[in-house]
Amino acid sequence: MSTCSSCNEPLHGDDDQEVTTASGVKFHRACLENLLASKSASSSKKSKGDGSVASKSSSQSQCRKGGKCDQIDDKSHCREYEHPDFCPDGSRCKKQTEDHLKMFRHLPLCPQNHKCIDYLKEVREHCDQYRHFAPYCPYGNNCALFHDKSHFEDFQHPFPPPCPHTPFECPMHSALCESKNNRSLSTVIQQHCLNFAHVCKLGRNCLDQTQLHQSRSIHIARQVCPYGEKCSMVSDEEHINTLTHPHIPDIRPLCPYRDECREPDKLEHRLQFRHRIMHEPGVVRYYGTNKHVDFVQNHKNNIECVNRFVSKQNWKPLPPGLIPDEIVDWIRTVQPIHRCNLVIFESILLHGHVMSREYMEHLKDPTFVANSVLHHSRIRRIDALKIKTYEEDARKYVTALVCLEFGKQGFLSKSANPEIFVAASFEDTVRKKENKLSGTIPPNDMRALRSKAIDIAQASIKLHSDPAGIGYASDKALGTDKLVFSILGPHMGHYYGDIVIIFKREILHHCDANFSMQAATSFVSGRAYTMRPWLGNDPGSISERVKHYHATRLHAGVPGYEYAAALELMALTSSQFNLKSMDITLDQIFQRWLAVDSHQTIEAHLPQLIPLDYIDHIYMPRSLFDHLSEDARRAVGAVFSDRITIEDHKVELTPDKGTFGATPSSKVRADYQETVVRTILQRYEKYTPSLALSYLRGITITIPSTNLEEHYVLPLTISQAYAQYRSEEAHPSKDNITHIYWKALHGDMMITLSSEKIDPDVDQSHLRCLICYVAAKPIEIDDQYHEPISYLAVGHPFQHEIIRSKKKYGVKTDTFYTGCNNADYFTYCLELHLSNGFVVLAHAGPNALYSRGIMCCRFSRSDLDLTKLNFIHVSAGNRKVPMKNLVVHFTRQPSMHPTFDKSFGGASTASTSASASATTTVTTEYDDSHRATVKSKLKYGDMADKRKSASAKTPKSPLKPCKDGIYCLLQYSSDVPEHNSTYSHPCRYSELCSEREPHLTHEPHRVPKCDNDRSCDKLDDPVHRAAYRHTNLPDFLIPCFYQSRCNNKSSKHRKDYFHGERVLDKTTTTSKAKVDDSDKN
Repeated sequence: MSTCSSCNEPLHGDDDQEVTTASGVKFHRACLENLLASKSASSSKKSKGDGSVASKSSSQSQCRKGGKCDQIDDKSHCREYEHPDFCPDGSRCKKQTEDHLKMFRHLPLCPQNHKCIDYLKEVREHCDQYRHFAPYCPYGNNCALFHDKSHFEDFQHPFPPPCPHTPFECPMHSALCESKNNRSLSTVIQQHCLNFAHVCKLGRNCLDQTQLHQSRSIHIARQVCPYGEKCSMVSDEEHINTLTHPHIPDIRPLCPYRDECREPDKLEHRLQFRHRIMHEPGVVRYYGTNKHVDFVQNHKNNIECVNRFVSKQNWKPLPPGLIPDEIVDWIRTVQPIHRCNLVIFESILLHGHVMSREYMEHLKDPTFVANSVLHHSRIRRIDALKIKTYEEDARKYVTALVCLEFGKQGFLSKSANPEIFVAASFEDTVRKKENKLSGTIPPNDMRALRSKAIDIAQASIKLHSDPAGIGYASDKALGTDKLVFSILGPHMGHYYGDIVIIFKREILHHCDANFSMQAATSFVSGRAYTMRPWLGNDPGSISERVKHYHATRLHAGVPGYEYAAALELMALTSSQFNLKSMDITLDQIFQRWLAVDSHQTIEAHLPQLIPLDYIDHIYMPRSLFDHLSEDARRAVGAVFSDRITIEDHKVELTPDKGTFGATPSSKVRADYQETVVRTILQRYEKYTPSLALSYLRGITITIPSTNLEEHYVLPLTISQAYAQYRSEEAHPSKDNITHIYWKALHGDMMITLSSEKIDPDVDQSHLRCLICYVAAKPIEIDDQYHEPISYLAVGHPFQHEIIRSKKKYGVKTDTFYTGCNNADYFTYCLELHLSNGFVVLAHAGPNALYSRGIMCCRFSRSDLDLTKLNFIHVSAGNRKVPMKNLVVHFTRQPSMHPTFDKSFGGASTASTSASASATTTVTTEYDDSHRATVKSKLKYGDMADKRKSASAKTPKSPLKPCKDGIYCLLQYSSDVPEHNSTYSHPCRYSELCSEREPHLTHEPHRVPKCDNDRSCDKLDDPVHRAAYRHTNLPDFLIPCFYQSRCNNKSSKHRKDYFHGERVLDKTTTTSKAKVDDSDKN
């Protein structure tokens, strides 16, 4: 029979009178209550009952951890140290102060805390053994998980419930922050800001210690930019929205002038205010001209051809630093340039688009011209034409007007579908439709509709008297007549016209764009094989030459294009100057570029219809501008007011019909061209370094509104992206996870992944797709948060409405955008875990700092085999969706997933040993921001246990290893001293170090000794230094502050610093092989 641990009297199994603690110790209920009632009484009782105990107790020293001691159940520890008795409040105790937790021992905290079912049912036996309450969040008012509903319910926080619109979208808190006298604010605003917590705009830099501010504010500690006030990336919105900088608020208020701001480009202004995206890119129609091209294979083939030729011809190969960064940066940022004459330019103004030659050919057809009129930006603003009935009436009205205009000029018989010109019939249609439409459409809109129809008809007639381009017959065979020609760099094609149009870089990343290293027609003529001998032998037939051309095209949205282009550009330059070397600079490339005909430079082929808002700048000689009609000059002023430069040159009005070549035959024209080219090169020199910091990546397209009925396939498949990744990575990740990143405005879009291309003209009822729908961003502003449902699902691509109505979601959420900055692009990350079927959608980029929006679900292989998904499609709902930077990765990109400074402010001292598991959970969440839920579902805990047991064999480092290792810039920054006190880094001298500092690790670096030792001529090569030992010299160089942007090319600097080269990736295999060989010898 068991006895009471206090009085040693027998126990009889009476649940009402007896208690068993969580550790199995049994008491009479009265004895336990007496034991907990008074420490002094208990001590006295022990002394009287057992003099030896009292004597022993007096010889014990007090344990300094008191009731928080984690060895309190260790008998040997308890014989040496004295510990306090149990808290007299027993299971009712909810105190969490540090002093109280040390003063008394406590019953354990129930794992389910205050949500425990037995606790809620008041099961006495259970309630007597455990305490039940929500523990304090260990991060207090620095908690970044405030928008996580389950976290906020599981932990107590020192602030009221957070406003659902904080930190970016709450107008009432903005009013409070901007007010100089809070008492002047309305009661509604003051009440709101007292009832709800908001994120402090200054974050970790806040100095306001008043009780009111601290109790109503959440202070999120972003990571600090290591460069502080010296940061060269403060012009990058994403950078300053991610890291904390001196004198820049973490949460900048919206500009008070909104769309009327006159200083959006002033850096000082932008550092103090956020701005909504004011100019959204227009829709460039998608035709799928590249959907059958494998650009990754093209890149690979082009690189292999050049390398094979260089080796065979014994040219000097690339230097150790590989392709110069200045060349790669230029290719990543250079803009397409188009040239045209005055007639074409006036037609562009009227149509509102830059057009391909094929599109212009269609302008002989009145029906096609009418369609062009109805798609003009001015006409699309007429609301009535959004109704199908009125739109059809307007189409007939405009078609009749165009036919009348064509008939007057005798042009109708030349149209693609000639009709018998019966003026009376067309006039009757015009009269009837005009009377009908006038009752619905305002007079000013009717005048615009009529004038645009007549103007565009006249421009079409004029256009065909002098069509665009040189008009090679081979363009049709190549398919390039369907695209807009441009040069990717300075355009020396003076014979195209004197008006120079510079497009925005975005158009080059459109799905239908591509570029070739020389004019496409050089393949058909056969000249490509003499100018680019590495292409191999001329196949002879035109069909084979055309086929070869398509196999060499490149795309700026497909990874690896810049290296393929740079390599061939260097080879072209070397071949032109007969240098027999690949050691080429950007200046040498420009020297050749400006001396050859434009057909020998990079030819970009752009989508066939480009809206005017994709034009970045225009250069025009004064003589041509003065010759424009008054209406045209007015249009230029309205559309391109600050995007056009009129050069003071009076070139001839007649186009240059001279011979090909870089220089016009006319001196005036040559002077004008030289001025424009010099200005363009100066622009490159000035802006390329800053643009290279945040250059466009991947696919960029403004998806037209199609109510999710049109799915546009991208010119890059997942398998092609993986092939590119494997070619670049010597040691590919074994995680087997595909990461798709993209940015988009507004939401209401769909990413659909499938095993085959979606084709509405083919029966694909069998098709099973992964459907990722992100809803439109919330627009209502009130205390209640309203957001449409976003979801992940498996189904047919056209089942959106069925999925929503029948709720066939894999997972859904209506809080996806909580905490997001709705004024800018959203960055999304879609993860496919191929090994276990999990799919995760979450925010990336700056929004990941504050938003807890995340969806995660698991699909069985019978429902959807993730490994077979290959084609990526995009679609938009009820409005156009500008999308950019869609890329596919196979490792997680740390720069896209910013984290918080967990060490800032220190964890709350109120956490108990009993709540250690809860604290660990919060810490895990902080390790990766919002991914705690995902990690539990993906069984990250099991993997962590495996890593823990594997690492138990080696001594544990006192510091956590820095994830950036030898590449870390923070370890050498005096601005962030706390980094080295938190994280360890590999010592540059490895195991040979004689002064072992505690924040450095000294793992063996098993590499052979260099034969030339300190006299080696490769001491400035970081890859060589890591692969070979040199006496008294470190294995690794110091990471340079400026990385690839560094302009210091001196030998001394290069011997001490490296500039982002992945030295370990490139040396591991080689070094291991050499060490193994030496071991055998």
